[in-house]
Amino acid sequence: MRSIHSLVKFVAIFSSAFLLSCAEMRGVQVGGYDLTPLADAGDKLAKGTAETPVQEEEAIGRHMAGTLLGASKLSTVQQQQRYVNRVGRLLTLSTPRPQLDWHFGVLADDDVNAFAAPGGYVFVTSGLLNMLDNEAQLAGVLSHEIAHVTHKDYINAMRSNNLLGAALDVGAFVGGAATNGQTSAQQREFAQSVVNASREVYARGLDKSDEYAADKAALETMTKAGYDPYAYVVVMQKLEARAAKDSAMALLLQTHPSPTDRLEAMGASLDTMNIPGNLLTLDKRFAQSAR
Repeated sequence: MRSIHSLVKFVAIFSSAFLLSCAEMRGVQVGGYDLTPLADAGDKLAKGTAETPVQEEEAIGRHMAGTLLGASKLSTVQQQQRYVNRVGRLLTLSTPRPQLDWHFGVLADDDVNAFAAPGGYVFVTSGLLNMLDNEAQLAGVLSHEIAHVTHKDYINAMRSNNLLGAALDVGAFVGGAATNGQTSAQQREFAQSVVNASREVYARGLDKSDEYAADKAALETMTKAGYDPYAYVVVMQKLEARAAKDSAMALLLQTHPSPTDRLEAMGASLDTMNIPGNLLTLDKRFAQSAR
């Protein structure tokens, strides 16, 4: 059986050369490999219908999460970490992708921000956490980031901006090699490509339409989970009040629509929702667990 190293090497060389069109690849054998599956994948990419396998998505997410943790360490307050994970995992049960291997964390960073990475990684900074008053507000923040994962916004941003190039196409092969305990230059190249791409996408931010869609999904998710969605409106009002004078919000404001515009869009979303009574904010539990 040919080694995975040989297969990855072949795919990487082929991907960079683009010697044949997709139609010409069908039925062609090169070195014993059938190019038809690559032709099918190429057609999907051209039509914008390609799906990133979960294994590859998780591999990309691990490297992106590592980039975030290289810039800001996790908070050492274990009670805080456990609490945010409990709230986050509860929320994922009300999403289309509860089966992902979700991980939540608090970054020891005074800046006001939150981040997500593909495959189920969500982080909130201690600066943002300390600004909140109750669990429902935390649920809104986490639900927004969860939506970026479930919508595959970062994967789509990397694909549409070609930030990973051929690495996105060979990532599944690289991930397979990694699970078998093998190492290769292609794996290292894949990892570095993801690190470089993640730095760029975090600095650039997602499309405004992705942020508005994540806000809408956050309101729906937290409501379904039993939290008062108007608590997320309060978070946005807090951001709006601090926006003009707070340097700790610089990156968030650079990469997101203005809080004022987001509040307007959230109001429109709330007008269309059927919001039940007796939804929770859980102020006391938040005060006991998040500090």
